[in-house]
Amino acid sequence: MIESLQQLFNICDDITVHSNQVTKKSLFVAYPGNTFDGRDFIGHVIKTGVSAVLYDKNNFSWKKEWELPHLGIDKLKERLPEIASEFYGHPSDNLKVVGITGTNGKTTSVQWLSSCLNQLDKKTGFIGTTGYGNETNIESITNTTPDIFTIQKIIRELREKNTSHIAMEVSSHAIDQRRIDNLKFDIKVLTNITRDHLDYHGNIKNYIKCKTDFLLRKKSGNIIIVNNDDPIGHQIIEKINKKKTDLEILTFGINNSSDLMAKEIIVTGDRTTFCLLHNKESYKFHAPIFSRYNLYNLLGVIGCLLKLKITIKDIQFVVSNIPIVDGRAEVINLNSKNQPNVYIDYAHTPDALKNILEALKQRNPKNLTLLFGCGGNRDKGKRKEMAEISNQLADNVIITSDNPRDESPIDIIDEISKYINIPSKIFENREEAIIYAIESMDENDILLIAGKGHEGYQEIKGKKYPFSDKKIALDNIRKNIIRC
Repeated sequence: MIESLQQLFNICDDITVHSNQVTKKSLFVAYPGNTFDGRDFIGHVIKTGVSAVLYDKNNFSWKKEWELPHLGIDKLKERLPEIASEFYGHPSDNLKVVGITGTNGKTTSVQWLSSCLNQLDKKTGFIGTTGYGNETNIESITNTTPDIFTIQKIIRELREKNTSHIAMEVSSHAIDQRRIDNLKFDIKVLTNITRDHLDYHGNIKNYIKCKTDFLLRKKSGNIIIVNNDDPIGHQIIEKINKKKTDLEILTFGINNSSDLMAKEIIVTGDRTTFCLLHNKESYKFHAPIFSRYNLYNLLGVIGCLLKLKITIKDIQFVVSNIPIVDGRAEVINLNSKNQPNVYIDYAHTPDALKNILEALKQRNPKNLTLLFGCGGNRDKGKRKEMAEISNQLADNVIITSDNPRDESPIDIIDEISKYINIPSKIFENREEAIIYAIESMDENDILLIAGKGHEGYQEIKGKKYPFSDKKIALDNIRKNIIRC
């Protein structure tokens, strides 16, 4: 007779809500969800082979023929954060964990912070959109912030590899779905808040509240680091100051008076020099970045390093060696003058697209060509905004598919194109669009392939097909060189 959770934990090696991922040593967790009721799959997983089942007992009866260790709990879903943490031994408790949230810049910030700490021999792992692990070993994951059990499992795995620090992306979905409850965050960072995920949150107000709730949650450490130039970030700071909480706030910015400020900014090619103002002192920094928006990401990382008690001298050194992040303003070709002329970037929100286009425009190309699309089954309001940004900042635009999912690719393209008023081409096939874009380039043009970045797939009708912007672009760049 199973009478406690601990008894179930003792006979299982892993825990999952996914019926297609169970093993003979799994604890299968079943409860009513938004789309499916996991309890409908109990019979299936028992036939497949599991060690035990934990289920929501509300309006449900265990069948006598299911001869397997089991435990029913009321309101099971509400207890999942606690159960997940308990099963994996509260792995975040003995680590320094930095959670970075925001619309844009999470991946870059997480990888830069991880790199900086590893350069200082502080063994650091990262978790985010590109996967989890470290710079030399990255494992793939499905979501920016994994499900409630997977995230605890990953953190335990990293801890068992003697990791001391973790830099982690925190998505709004993960906050809202309580995937990160019962994780201990020593530092929480807000990069920025602009329009995204309104298909999920319903409106921008709910989206902002979700991010704010993460920053203000009391279960974690009290250090928060906020972009003070971001309008929403500035509002959050004012709200905290009015409440007179015990939160320790570090602000960063370029324009608004902040604890960390970048001044005397000089961009030369792919490097930026600036003076960091902090505690009435000025410090010279050099970093391999070329855009103002990435300088904000870097300031957030510097703030984290300071709060982790890293000296300014060490920060100056490690920042000068931060890596290129896969699919983020990534240069994949140079022209005959050794100047970058083909970029791929993950920009799939209006603000991200505006930022990268403004940065590339400052390089004074003969023509700035943008290739992009918009995802299906996602916030449709972004399509008009991204089209209008294209009109303002690009010289030419190529509209194509980008993870159409269950929508018609051509319908999405048509919706974007009706707002375009600059020279444009339409290709439903993204590979054909990339080939055309590269073959149409002149020596002094710049091409930005936006939207997918590091992704290795196109998602169509519930299936992910292998697809890489980078591979297709490089293959056709080489073909053009050979033909020349």
